[in-house]
Amino acid sequence: MIPLKDSLTSGPLPRVTIALIVLNVLVLGWQLTLSGTAASSPELAAEHVSKRDQAAIELGAIPFRLTHPGSACGIGSEGVVCGADGLVEAGGTVGTEIPDNLDQAPWWLTPLTSIFLHVDALHVALNVLFLWIFGGAVEALVGGGRFLALYLIAACAAAYAQGFVDPNATGPLIGAAGAVSGALGAYLVLRPRGRVVTLSVVPLFAGLLEAPAAVLAVAWFALQLLGGVGSFASTDIAGPGGAYLAPVGGFVAGLAAGWLLARRPTASGSPAAPGAVAAP
Repeated sequence: MIPLKDSLTSGPLPRVTIALIVLNVLVLGWQLTLSGTAASSPELAAEHVSKRDQAAIELGAIPFRLTHPGSACGIGSEGVVCGADGLVEAGGTVGTEIPDNLDQAPWWLTPLTSIFLHVDALHVALNVLFLWIFGGAVEALVGGGRFLALYLIAACAAAYAQGFVDPNATGPLIGAAGAVSGALGAYLVLRPRGRVVTLSVVPLFAGLLEAPAAVLAVAWFALQLLGGVGSFASTDIAGPGGAYLAPVGGFVAGLAAGWLLARRPTASGSPAAPGAVAAP
């Protein structure tokens, strides 16, 4: 079954959601133009690090950097190594010098830059599909500005959730799964009985059907267990480990944001009931 749209959402196109989808696709296009080896130093040349991997390491959310503000990372013969004061503390031989071969984004910005990077077309396609369905519905309920704030807060919550459980990890996290999980969490609070129009391709049951959004939520988190498909992903040089707690962190942030938005007073002064959020 292929989810298509929320069954109740109507009105103007969700401009913020569409802009986020377009940006994700454009950034993937830029990533695909990066080819060849980023051999800016002997260490990089030895590891055959691709330019695409280097971009992910520079713009991805590295747990060690998030939990050790002011630290730096580099790529050496042992992979991505990080530490403070120019010496390795994690990812390699402790006390050795960190190679100065990366131009990294500020650590506090990487939870946001990382959500626009993806491993491949399948990775981005799955994320933008669920962003279209649930992000568009939440934007219609709360407005573009509030939805964008929710999306970015969920992205930060996702990165830090993984960072706090594995603070010394040096593999960069990339992907929009955490932010999209935030949209999903908010949707389930604001529209708890929501249904999603899906396209069934099962013989004898082919056609358009409506499925409870909660079922799609379960499917979403099941997909997060497939590393490199739905979950946050890491670059080749960092190894194939998955960041499975990141989407959970984003989902919890979305639930909290949805609860707060649902309690916004309506014109009568009483809190808005779930599924009937006050107009922005």
